[in-house]
Amino acid sequence: MPPKAWKLKKSRVIADCRVFKIIGETFRNPDGREAEFYINKSNDWVQCAALVGDADGQKIILVNQFRFGVRKTSWEFPGGIVEKSETPVEAARRELEEETGYAGGRARLLASYSPNPAIQNNKAHVVLIENCRKVGGVHWDENEEIQTKLCRIDDLDKMVASGKIYHSIAINVVYFLQKALQKRAQRKKANAAVSK
Repeated sequence: MPPKAWKLKKSRVIADCRVFKIIGETFRNPDGREAEFYINKSNDWVQCAALVGDADGQKIILVNQFRFGVRKTSWEFPGGIVEKSETPVEAARRELEEETGYAGGRARLLASYSPNPAIQNNKAHVVLIENCRKVGGVHWDENEEIQTKLCRIDDLDKMVASGKIYHSIAINVVYFLQKALQKRAQRKKANAAVSK
């Protein structure tokens, strides 16, 4: 038997932390129990799988930033908060250019998922942007300092295995990117077989 849905009774703001709020939400179970749970409420996030070069020599853009929660640097994909007026694709294009100075051509949403539905209300989106090239300088936020590098796509698994990529959302990007590129290769192979 599936678990029963609890009903929201009331909410209160516990802390407004600029990029997220901690909300105390009291829920009632159909059996009569009530409890307050703490929810991290924030805008959606986006991560950008930005490809540079042609299909044979494609590389992906990675960024390295200091992460205050773990007090060390982290290799990830360009990304950040989706502003209320933006789609995930628009946010990915903006974050890519702000953080790296790169911009690209065709862009599409690969996936949307909940990073931690137990305590967060938002979604994380993965956007693929192709044919990226350097178009200008960076425009970092006040406390950002970002190292950018181009990485072979085949090296991503090694970076995850070695712990160089350890951010769980970045690991999800690796997974969704690999699935998208596998589908593309299968379509290309099928199209080549049909044209023979």
